[in-house]
Amino acid sequence: MRKVMIVDDEALVRIGLQSIIDWESRGYRIGGVFKNGEEAVRAAAEEKFDIVLTDIRMPGMDGFALIRELKRLDPSLRFIILSSYSDFEYTRQAIQAGVNDYISKYEMEPEELLRVLDALSVNGERSGVPETAGEAGSLDDERAAWLTRTKEDRDARLSEHCPALLERLGRWGGEARWVVLMPLPRTSDYSQTERKAMALQTEEIFSRLDGLEYFGEQDGLLHGACALREGEQDDSIRLRQIAEELTAAWAKNLNVALVAGAGNSVTFDRLGQSRKDAERAAQMCFYDGAGIYLAEHVVLREMAEQERLELYRQAKNKIDFLHFEQLGDEIRRRIGDPAARLLPAEWQRVGEMIATHLMNLMIERYESDPESLRDRFGAAWPLNEAFRKLGTQAEFVGMLQEMLARAQEAASSLHASRGWVAKAKAFVESRYGEPLRLEDAAEHVSFSPSHFSQRFRQETGEAFSDYLTRIRIREAIRLYNETELSTEEIAARVGYLNANYFIKVFKRMTGQTVKQFKSRS
Repeated sequence: MRKVMIVDDEALVRIGLQSIIDWESRGYRIGGVFKNGEEAVRAAAEEKFDIVLTDIRMPGMDGFALIRELKRLDPSLRFIILSSYSDFEYTRQAIQAGVNDYISKYEMEPEELLRVLDALSVNGERSGVPETAGEAGSLDDERAAWLTRTKEDRDARLSEHCPALLERLGRWGGEARWVVLMPLPRTSDYSQTERKAMALQTEEIFSRLDGLEYFGEQDGLLHGACALREGEQDDSIRLRQIAEELTAAWAKNLNVALVAGAGNSVTFDRLGQSRKDAERAAQMCFYDGAGIYLAEHVVLREMAEQERLELYRQAKNKIDFLHFEQLGDEIRRRIGDPAARLLPAEWQRVGEMIATHLMNLMIERYESDPESLRDRFGAAWPLNEAFRKLGTQAEFVGMLQEMLARAQEAASSLHASRGWVAKAKAFVESRYGEPLRLEDAAEHVSFSPSHFSQRFRQETGEAFSDYLTRIRIREAIRLYNETELSTEEIAARVGYLNANYFIKVFKRMTGQTVKQFKSRS
């Protein structure tokens, strides 16, 4: 497998080159990525490379000086120039200096890059591994295995499982912190391309700073270790400097805010425990946003069972009595108390509990159907899933406020709706024997006739005239069953002055004539 070195002072170019193709599947391995010639020369003095992709115009040691120095170290190296539109004269000089090919770094296509790479003849087709046979592969395997093992077993011992990694970390001292990095959570998740660029940027910075070891990505977090240098009593200043460099790189090149969590400094065999501390520390971004958080300064707790039950009881009580504003105030007070901060997962559970109670209220008390609830709550629907997407305290409080406000609006609307409908129906029940009109019922509930007609149909599913007819025929049936009154008398009692018209309506509503009904009764 050919080993490739990338040298360019532009971070976006370095990231783009690493992600433009699947290098290993095509027979190449990126052995080092450097932002200047000095770094590249130091790396080439320690390990062998096959191909160098380099810019020409760079601060400090330019591409020509780099090529000369690398050729002195290894005459068999092959060079590809990364040129820009204004580099034609430089490119001509580079070819005269023995460069094998060039490619435009701003119009580069994966197929073109592979064509140029594959066309190079590498002496002996060296595998490109460092002098210590198998060291790079062994380290990569151990890093991946260490990530998996410490996820499942926080007490795993580095000395028992990863000797090469232990030896590498041991160059700086005997203790280290686990470090996790992640982008500041947002409602819309980051794309795979964005996450890959974050990983490449992080790996590059870790590779060129002393005391740092990059492990890899797992479950959306980037993992590494920061070794405590021998004789160093306090590494917090150095950690913050590293975090500042990463923050600046992510912000400039990726437009992403960085969150870093650092576990406690421990011996290498206790790094798994430091991982747990680092992951917990990073969760402080829920409250305080982007930044670096050291485990020794972080206090996040789980909610005690009794505390959880009491909060659930209070929340349900306030929802049942429609005290939505009071509930919102209480949750904001609790979540805003810096002396009693809970793990974000606890607030997710609280949010889901409140959402569940709200849905039960809407469905059971107000008989709302899912479609109407979706219209009322918009993006917050389904309510019990809304809090799973939130990554910060501000987002949580914002979603809670919106949800409770919409619940208040829905409850008020539905309550008012049910109130005037009940009032209109009671009016019909007391006046059905009179020459009752839609206008009379509308005036009784202070609606215009057209608005009343439309709203009555929406809320009850039937027209007012159909409802009035149904009540009148229901009463007529009762009178036929319970009295000896004539059809003319019953028609008059239920609001029909014309007995013949009453007989027609009776048949339409019951499917039988008055005579048939009376004979069967």
